[in-house]
Amino acid sequence: MSESICFGCGATLTPGNKFCMECGLPIPTSAPSTKEIRTDESGPRYSLVLVRGDGGHASTYALGGQEHVAGRDDGIILFPDDATVSPTHCTFFYKDGRLMVKDEGSANGTFVRVTTPIALKSDDHFIAGQQVFIYEDGRTVEANADEEGTFFFGTPIAHWYFKLTQVLQGGKPGNVFCARKARVLIGREGTDFNFPDDRFMSGKHVAVEFRDSAVWLADQESRNGTFLMLRPGEERLLNGGDYLFIGRQLVKVVQ
Repeated sequence: MSESICFGCGATLTPGNKFCMECGLPIPTSAPSTKEIRTDESGPRYSLVLVRGDGGHASTYALGGQEHVAGRDDGIILFPDDATVSPTHCTFFYKDGRLMVKDEGSANGTFVRVTTPIALKSDDHFIAGQQVFIYEDGRTVEANADEEGTFFFGTPIAHWYFKLTQVLQGGKPGNVFCARKARVLIGREGTDFNFPDDRFMSGKHVAVEFRDSAVWLADQESRNGTFLMLRPGEERLLNGGDYLFIGRQLVKVVQ
């Protein structure tokens, strides 16, 4: 009979324990045996560090195996007390020696911090401060008359480059910004789209800009970063120093 070992650090597990004595990871009901652990020594190993609200480190999850599932109920990396984390949320795995992450169709998405400008696609979600936004491509809306040929009186309609919608807790839309200029700056104050009560939002936090036939998301060296959501099944390469949101949980990739 093969020994039961920790999927995170590879230490031998003590029968009856609920947590690994070496790294503190929860032990699943059916712990993997030595033969079930697959490793790839062609590249470096990484860890995930859970970041507290004050910026300190809470827990470390060693990614010593080939594949590590994170979620509320399933997997090796568990957040059982966070209802914003789906039962099976995302998977960390090694591909050609490089660390990757894939969202598993989670309800709230897996968000990766933006380090360089990235092109947006319609229905992309991103986080700035405590605000969640949905991006939509721009369009021109035509004014239509009623059955009697009468046009309703109102603000003149103009083309917009793109639309940003704030997502409230529970999923309902909040403030909406239709960009009638090519570049929109989001921040706490003195910008185009202001959120003065958000203490996690920098004064000038992130820019959304139409240029070169695309719309780009670019963090403005904000203190807490800008995060773009992975689409279900999308894989993303991770490097040491990257940050991710899994539900409300902020984790840092450490090499």
